[in-house]
This record gives sequence, C-alpha cells and structure tokens, in this order.
Amino acid sequence: MKYFYLIVLLFILTVSCKNKQSELKDHNKEQKIEINEKLKSEDANKYVSQSIDEDLANNLRNFLINDYLKKDISGMDKKDRKFQFYKVDLNADGNDEIFVRFLTPYFCGTGGCTFLLLDHNGEIITKFTVTRAPIFVEKKDVNGWAILLVKDAGVFKELTYKNGTYPSNPSMLSKAPYDAPSGHAEVLFDEDFGNAKTYEF
Repeated sequence: MKYFYLIVLLFILTVSCKNKQSELKDHNKEQKIEINEKLKSEDANKYVSQSIDEDLANNLRNFLINDYLKKDISGMDKKDRKFQFYKVDLNADGNDEIFVRFLTPYFCGTGGCTFLLLDHNGEIITKFTVTRAPIFVEKKDVNGWAILLVKDAGVFKELTYKNGTYPSNPSMLSKAPYDAPSGHAEVLFDEDFGNAKTYEF
C-alpha cells in the first residue's frame, strides 16, 4: 500500500511539473508575440509599410547568402551586409515586385549603388548598376509596366520595361523628356517620403 501512495504522489508531481512547464512555454510564447507586436508597431512609426515584412526579409537573406552572393559572402565584412527592400506592384497583376537596395561601399561607387528588382517568386527581373535612390515609380506605364525614374548626373533618366527587363545602367540612357517626376509618382527609398527599414544578412 505504501508503494501505491508513493506511485500516486510521483504521478501527481510529474503531472504538476508538466503543467507548469506547459504554462511557462505558453507564457514565453505570449511574451514573444507581445514583443514582436511592439516591434512591428515601432517599425510602422519609423518606416513605410512596404519595407516591413520579417518573413520576406528572411527569404531575401537566404537568397542573398545562398544564391545571389554565394561566391562573395565569405569575403564580405559584416558592415557590408546590409540591405533594404520595397514592395510595389509594377505591372498591375496583383503581385508585388520587390526592389532590393544595397547600401554599403561593397555595392556602391561614385556613380551609385547596386539594386535588384525581383518578381514575387524571387526571380531577378533586373540588376541595376550605378543607380541612386530615390526611385520614382510613375502611374504611367509602357508595355504594361510602370515607368521608373532615377536621377543620374544631375538629370532624370526614364527607365521603361522591354523584353522582360528594365535598362540596368541609367548612366547609359538619355535625359528624360521632362525635368521632374509627376506629382503622382510613388517614391521609394527616400528618407523624407519613403524611409525603408534596413536589414542585415
């Protein structure tokens, strides 16, 4: 009989410990959710919503480390491993394309920096070289894709989509037929009008 009570007592203690562990896990999960929601709220006050998406940021990190920069990553300093992104539907198909902006000297020179434009599946549409922020996305389109405007050597250059891509080097283009973007253009990667969150990879 003594053993029976001992077994019952051990069973009760085991169940009690498991319940406490489960409660602790639930509490930790709730705390983590609260912290994430708080960070999201803080980010929403600082950055444009098109640049805040932790799942997309993780997907882009994986793409940069394991694919796009696979050969370069081992030689890069931590300070060089920073990027921003901006989601925008350029061809009105209901799916966002993704601009990726590299910010550091590894990707930038006197003429500008490297940007990528990816489709919603993460495939590269255009790799832009010597390009400066901000990028202006006009409401007007050519071939079903929005016209992009960037400033190069003090003048605006118009980038139009053709044969599956945009021109990759704005410095090779002629001046746009106007001196400024329209008042309806969406402004990407601009600290005053479209401040994007910076991520590390």
